[in-house]
Amino acid sequence: MPNLSSDSTPDSQHVEIEVLSEDDYQHSLEWQNYRTQQDQQARARARKILQSCENGFTPNLIEDSRLSAFDTLTASRMIIKLLQLSLAEDQRCALGESRLTYLRGEGFAIAKQCGHMLYQLGGTRLMNRVMEGSIPAFDQDNLKQAWQGIGDRSATALKAGQADQLPYHDLRTTEPDI
Repeated sequence: MPNLSSDSTPDSQHVEIEVLSEDDYQHSLEWQNYRTQQDQQARARARKILQSCENGFTPNLIEDSRLSAFDTLTASRMIIKLLQLSLAEDQRCALGESRLTYLRGEGFAIAKQCGHMLYQLGGTRLMNRVMEGSIPAFDQDNLKQAWQGIGDRSATALKAGQADQLPYHDLRTTEPDI
C-alpha cells in the first residue's frame, strides 16, 4: 500500500510524495507494460483495418447475432471512424501535443455521433464491446469522456465495466446518420 507524506514550509508549496513498496512498484510496472502492449497491438490491427478500407473493402468488425447485416456494417463504419481519429492522433502526439484523441473539436463531434449510433444499434453493451475490443488502450479514457451521458446509464456502466449486465436495446428501425 502506498504511503503518502507531505512536506511544507512557510515559503514553499504543498508537496505530496507517494512511496511505493517494491511489490506495488513491480505491479504498476507490469500493468503499464501490459497496457502498452495492448495499445500497440490494437494500433497495428487498426492500421490493417484502415488499409483494407483504402482498398474499398469495409470489414465486418462486429460479430453479433442480434444485429442485422446492415447494422453490423453500420457499427463497423463507426468503429472505422473512431480508429481513423486514433491513428491521426498518433501523428499529433509525435509532434509533442497531448493525447486528446476524442476530445478535440471535430473529433469530439465524430466520437459523440459514433457513440449515439452504437447505442441505438446495441445499447451500452455494444458501446462497451467496441471500447474494449477495438479502441487502443491509451485512447479509451478519452472516448469514455466523449461518450459520457449517451444512453440512460451508459456513462456509469462504461466506468464500472458493467455494460454486459444492462438490457439489450434493439432500435434498428432508426435511420443511421452516415
